[in-house]
Order: sequence, then C-alpha cells, then structure tokens
Amino acid sequence: MNILEQRGYQSFVKLDSGGQANVYKTIKNGQLYAMKVVRVECPNSPNLDDDLKRELQIVRNLKHPNCIHVEEMFRTKNKIYIIMDYMPNGTIGTISRNSGPLCEWNVKLWFCPVARAIKYLHDNHIAHRDLKLDNILLDQFLNPILSDFGFSRFVAYNENGQVQYSNTYCGTVSFNAPEILNRTIYDPYKADIWSCGVMLFIMINQFYPFDRRNRSLMYKNQMSRNYHLQEHIDKRTSDELKDLINTLLEPNPSLRPNIDDVCNHVWFPIIMNEKQFTQLQ
Repeated sequence: MNILEQRGYQSFVKLDSGGQANVYKTIKNGQLYAMKVVRVECPNSPNLDDDLKRELQIVRNLKHPNCIHVEEMFRTKNKIYIIMDYMPNGTIGTISRNSGPLCEWNVKLWFCPVARAIKYLHDNHIAHRDLKLDNILLDQFLNPILSDFGFSRFVAYNENGQVQYSNTYCGTVSFNAPEILNRTIYDPYKADIWSCGVMLFIMINQFYPFDRRNRSLMYKNQMSRNYHLQEHIDKRTSDELKDLINTLLEPNPSLRPNIDDVCNHVWFPIIMNEKQFTQLQ
C-alpha cells in the first residue's frame, strides 16, 4: 500500500479475481483506473513465466481505440501492477445476460469495432485466444474495448510464411472452436474467428449456439452446424447477418474466413478514408 500511495494511487475497491491476479478500482489525480495485481510465483527469481511475460509485452504495446489502454506497469518483489483505463459500464456479456437479445443495429455498433480490433491484433501477428463477451468492456461512452490478454500469444510463421499451429488448448469452452475441443493442433487466428461467430450469435440471440454441458455432443453439433436462432429473432434478423454467422461458425478451419474477409463482409458498414470520400464528391 505504501508503494501505491507513493505513486499517487488511492482508494482500492476489489472488482474481480482469478488465477494469480486480482483487479481493483483505484484513483489517481481524480482519474479512475483499473489495477490488475499479479502475484509472482517465484519472487526471488528475476525471470517471469513465459505466459506472463507475453501478456505484459502485448498489453504494453497495444495502440488501438478498441483495445484496452495500459497507463503504466511496475513490479515489486512479489507482485506486478498493470494500471489500465477504468471501464464503468461492465461487459457486453453482462448486458446480454441481463437484458436479453440485442437488436441488430446495437450488435453492429459493438461487434464491428471489436472485429477491427481483432484485425489489428492479427495484422500484428497476435492471436487473442480467449475471445468472449465477458472480455469486451464498455467505456463511459459505451464503446466496446477488448481486454484480458492472459492467453494471447505472438503467432510464429515457418520458412514458407505459413502459420505455425498451436497445441495449447486454452480459452473458454463455450467459445472454443471444434479443433480445440477435439485437441488437434490449430491455427490460432482461425480459432479467434470461430469465437467471433459465437460472440455474434449470443449478441443477437442471447443464448449460446452450442450447449457446453456435454463436450462430445457439443463437438458433434459444431461439426454438423446444429444451431438455431430463436424463431422470433430469426424472423427479424437480416439475411446478411445470418450469412456472417454461418460463415464464422464454419467447422472446417481451412474454409473459415480470415479477419480481413470478416471486416469486408457486406453486413459491415463501409468505412471510407478521406481520399475515397473526396472521390465520391
């Protein structure tokens, strides 16, 4: 506490906990922040475990309006402190559970910026690997902010420029791609795309596309595309959105789109740069 107070931080309110970390709301110079405090397992060792080092390296360098911004990081002997922007409006997951299905324009308002944040990650050779609605925070203006990079990794490529597959089976089961459930090596980018499909489905439908209580049945339903929107939601959902969901929830990862294809889908709003806008005029 003395170290934090010396740095100007005051008033610590616990928000969440899990694994080796706790998250607190704190204040400095009148500004609210979220403080993630990670316990170091071997405090006498100068080295950190690979997962934690990777997370710190990734979050420290993120520069995208829809990715969490880290104000500062510092370490004591036993703990690492990550100071981030505070998000006062919870998560899309909480809103979806408490308020029911979102209308399509609201889904577009939130999903499209998140997809572009994922494109930013993939363009910089980073796979998130734990995409879910509870990891999408909402700032004071209700903008979606992608967070929690604890499972994220840099994606390596072989000498032919092809993605090196991963054999680390992580993330949240309900959002896991079939290749992860089946414990086969996988393209981490394509696994992110599947998770996008699950997020999109839940936002418009509230309920999950696949029941996680029986993993073998879940995998079977994934592979046979056995999922359905609620009848009243299906009737009011555009064909373009249904097509995007169907495209994202492609069980064969080699046929699943990449993030550029997703962001160029007809359902996405067109974003023009200044030159394109001038040409239209």
